Amino acid sequence: MNEEKTIVVTDIEDFDEVDIIEILVSPGDVVEANQSIVTLESDKAMMEFPSSYAGVVKRVNVSVGDKVKQGDELIVIEMGETTNSEDKVATSEVEAITKEQSIEENVNKKQQTKNKKNNINPDKAYASPAVRKYATELGLDLDKVTGSAEHGRILKQDVQSYIQKRISTVGIGIANPQYILPDFSEFGEIEEKPLNKLRQVSAKHLQHAWEVAPHVTQFDNADITETELARNQLKEKMQSQEIKLTLLPFIMKALVKCLQEYSDFNSSINSEVTSLIHKKYYHLGIAVDTPRGLVVPVIRDVDQKKITEIAKELAEVSSLAREGKLTPRQMQGGCMTITSLGGIGGSHFTPIINFPEVAILGVSRSYTKLVINNDEIEERLMLPLSLTYDHRAIDGVAGVNFITSLKNKLSDVWSLMI
Repeated sequence: MNEEKTIVVTDIEDFDEVDIIEILVSPGDVVEANQSIVTLESDKAMMEFPSSYAGVVKRVNVSVGDKVKQGDELIVIEMGETTNSEDKVATSEVEAITKEQSIEENVNKKQQTKNKKNNINPDKAYASPAVRKYATELGLDLDKVTGSAEHGRILKQDVQSYIQKRISTVGIGIANPQYILPDFSEFGEIEEKPLNKLRQVSAKHLQHAWEVAPHVTQFDNADITETELARNQLKEKMQSQEIKLTLLPFIMKALVKCLQEYSDFNSSINSEVTSLIHKKYYHLGIAVDTPRGLVVPVIRDVDQKKITEIAKELAEVSSLAREGKLTPRQMQGGCMTITSLGGIGGSHFTPIINFPEVAILGVSRSYTKLVINNDEIEERLMLPLSLTYDHRAIDGVAGVNFITSLKNKLSDVWSLMI
């Protein structure tokens, strides 16, 4: 008799529970080790959970819509020879059908019991917390949406489909990321490459941020001539510690000082768009480009750290980001994000807000500018800045005041060293 192994939920970081939004295997399926078996969703991201063993799926112990926590059983795998003979394949298919019917009956009973226990009316909208939050941010009543998943569960795409229908009938509403594309193969050879999971999650997050927050971008240039001189002097002292000192820690210190002056930038707008949630801490997200896509680790309590300490921590988290070793906790809690294209090029750009933050700072490549000072021509090093903010929380005057204060602080390097 072949050995059976139970696959359980192991490390889901600091989440108490996560939703099962997709089951990728069925009884009788042959799976390989590290093959994804279910898709889990928290209120922050989606993740595929892999099998620890290779074998044949004997039982699936969960259903779409279930909440699971660390230690909960997902599936049972029967180890041993998978199957090569037609007889074994046929037997597996018959067993799968029988077991799926049994599972469906158990799911129905389980859901009825769960509804009764929690006093849930089956006629009311059935959706995960993430979907409810998404609908709330769009100002949508979920009772009007028909769910397409098992037991009428409402998925995010159901909300999007409902909005798309509303747009087509009344001609107004929020843009829908789902659209019909032409058949590009009619015009020539094509190749479709799937996005990895990180890029899929990032794309949905950016789409959501663009839909919810009306973006405004303010541009300016900071004179960082003196700051660059100070950086070069300090850089020589830090070489013995093998720490690379870039301009970024100076920008972070200046940005925090501005957040302390203009508290609306250090806030998030509530779901009902009736108040601002001001934060009494100063954590900055730093966009890092990795082989898998863009990630945003968070440096905490920047206001309490010296420039050298920030530089050291930046090096550590950037290394973890590129190795794919950041934990969800290390990417949560940011107050405002900095994204820099200075190492690549460009003059200015319009970054998208890292929602639910209300502002993001874009930094481009510095350049030399000739200026007249006391009838003499001088070379000054200028840094292009792009400040994007949520116009629901911040008006244009505040945006101009903030970026003006930021460029002044970047020009006064000694105030940053305090």
